[in-house]
Amino acid sequence: MKRAGIVFALIFLVTFAIFSGCVSQKEEENGTDVNTTPVEPGKTVSYLKAKINISKPYDISDLNSSRQNVVIIRDSGMRLDAIVTLYGETYTFDDTTRIPILETEEDVMKTIDSLPEDVRAYIQAVELDEGIYGTGTVHWTEPMHNLALSYAKDDADYNLYGTATLIMEGQKGIIRVDESPYLSSGYEYWWMQGATETLDSKKALGVGPYTSLYTSLMRSMMVPTKVVYGLYYDLEEGGVWKPYAWNEIYFNGKWVPVDPYRQQIGTLSRYYLELDEVVDLMELYDDFACYRSNFEGKGCKPFTIEILEQGTVLESEIKK
Repeated sequence: MKRAGIVFALIFLVTFAIFSGCVSQKEEENGTDVNTTPVEPGKTVSYLKAKINISKPYDISDLNSSRQNVVIIRDSGMRLDAIVTLYGETYTFDDTTRIPILETEEDVMKTIDSLPEDVRAYIQAVELDEGIYGTGTVHWTEPMHNLALSYAKDDADYNLYGTATLIMEGQKGIIRVDESPYLSSGYEYWWMQGATETLDSKKALGVGPYTSLYTSLMRSMMVPTKVVYGLYYDLEEGGVWKPYAWNEIYFNGKWVPVDPYRQQIGTLSRYYLELDEVVDLMELYDDFACYRSNFEGKGCKPFTIEILEQGTVLESEIKK
């Protein structure tokens, strides 16, 4: 236990020293989407094409990838009209990859140095930016760190894919998610709930805090993890677009999607529309509340989306 406390302290001190004041960055790999998988002849993928009208500050023009194609129709400076085509995609895993085992400061530094500069931001606890506990939604305590390690050590033998899956499945049975904040104007800042509060109360006010908790558990083991914010087309509720959040974890040079709430890892259907990638939901601040529902909010204008078509297409026909 003493050694675990020392290593935990090392993680905090080193990440604070390196990442204090850092901000989120869009991921670019020389213009190539890092998640692109080889095209199999004759393979089909599902797609959805929709027309979206949304107010800024979200600039979806720079969110083109192999999974999401954005064509801006009109930009008034206040709102955007765009045609967005979303493709389902599945990622492959190397199941021999392990969680970093950190016993010394040298281990911590070696792990950090092995990551690209634009990935390192995603292993920090945001509360360390200003040295004030609770200034971000992604943060952890030593008990949370030990909880994550229990999955890595006892259940998955430090296997990265296994650990990521077990944490996702394990927390689903512990944390109750209250989705009513999406539908009620009484929860203007529900998304600001911190990860430690979610774990202690065993209740997440919406998918955003639930995602922040998953982010915190993964980052406590120094696994780079993004928070992805966007819209999700919920067929279970009769086909409704609603604000949503999911994750991406850095896996062997790729950002791999994880939806901890819907228990999916490595797979995104055509119903996920990305609006932003952030280190912490706090970065969205007041803007986030504007998209909590399709209803006009205080100082907010709602988004509108019209599905134009959907179906399947040969993967070879998709312009990467």
